[in-house]
Amino acid sequence: MATKGVFRVECPHCGESFDADFWTVVRGDRDHDVKELILSGEFDLLVCPKCEEMVQHEEPFLYIDPTRDILAFVMPESYEAEKDKWIARMQADYEPVRGALTSGQGLTGEPLYFFGLGQLSAMLENDKDREEETEVMEFMAREDGLQLLPVKPAAARELDLPFTIPVKTGLAGRTAALSAAEALYAKNDALPRLKKLVDFLKTPGSETVPFLKKK
Repeated sequence: MATKGVFRVECPHCGESFDADFWTVVRGDRDHDVKELILSGEFDLLVCPKCEEMVQHEEPFLYIDPTRDILAFVMPESYEAEKDKWIARMQADYEPVRGALTSGQGLTGEPLYFFGLGQLSAMLENDKDREEETEVMEFMAREDGLQLLPVKPAAARELDLPFTIPVKTGLAGRTAALSAAEALYAKNDALPRLKKLVDFLKTPGSETVPFLKKK
């Protein structure tokens, strides 16, 4: 679950200093209310106890979602001016606790580094849109008796593909996936990521689909 820390904040409106709670670790797969605050842009908003004005204040935090293979260090936007320094510091802090954070969590990729809440929320919005499109494709696939195979989340983001791919039951190769994806796209051409999947599978390559998630 989410973990909080207490930080000293100075109100830019009245100059009052006050202690405020901030999330230092957010589990995107569990802390759904906190995730919604990130998506809405309210995550780093405070109310000054003296003048009652809204205050935006950023502190570094860790965002983890094993279901989507995300381990992201989110730093204040102002840190981007010294991007290399802060990434090196985060990497140094991460190495001693890598095992504890990733063991048994299903996290396989390298950490992500974001400067400003907007970079994280943009990725989460894209993932949300991808999930909705994937759900539509999966509904159609099940109606046709097709099997669904999970895609590595990082690969789905990089290639802008659905989070799963359809194949005929019992098959898993490129040819089977292409045949199933083409059949679904013929029924619904309003799924752009399904079209990208078809295009990718049409490119020359081995029969093995490279971005499938291992079970």
